[in-house]
Amino acid sequence: MAFDYDDKGDFPSEQSARDWALRNRVDLRDLHFRNNGDGTVNVGLRKSGNRESEDYDNRHGGRRDGFFR
Repeated sequence: MAFDYDDKGDFPSEQSARDWALRNRVDLRDLHFRNNGDGTVNVGLRKSGNRESEDYDNRHGGRRDGFFR
């Protein structure tokens, strides 16, 4: 299955991109890393995981995996 990705920019390392994702409450499974060849990485965010228009956490009890009570 192929996914479309939104470009989120270049980061100095994969770990710094993961830190950015955790700070912004992005699921790490939605990230796609591409090495630039100069030690930096370009990060893409899966479009289905990028739902800025929805208040997802409040509607689903703060859970991002789709299972809630």
